[in-house]
Amino acid sequence: MENRPPTMGAALTWAHSFEEDEGDIQVYRPRDTFPFPSSRRGRETLVIDPSGHAMTAMPGPDDRMSAQQPAPPFDIVEASGDVLKVRKR
Repeated sequence: MENRPPTMGAALTWAHSFEEDEGDIQVYRPRDTFPFPSSRRGRETLVIDPSGHAMTAMPGPDDRMSAQQPAPPFDIVEASGDVLKVRKR
């Protein structure tokens, strides 16, 4: 990963805001504070801990999140407190 997003000493959970994707750049927003529009499609989450390790999860058929898995390699294109843009390798 390049450019770590701000963590403020705690793990941050980002949800994929696929409506805002820009070509091969995926846009993530803070899961707990961003007002996502309703969607029938589940939102992948990306959890980044203070050390920079990233895990990912998807909602299952009953909307509970699946077990977290290591995130595939990605580069951070932009990072701020309210947006995280990544390009998967």
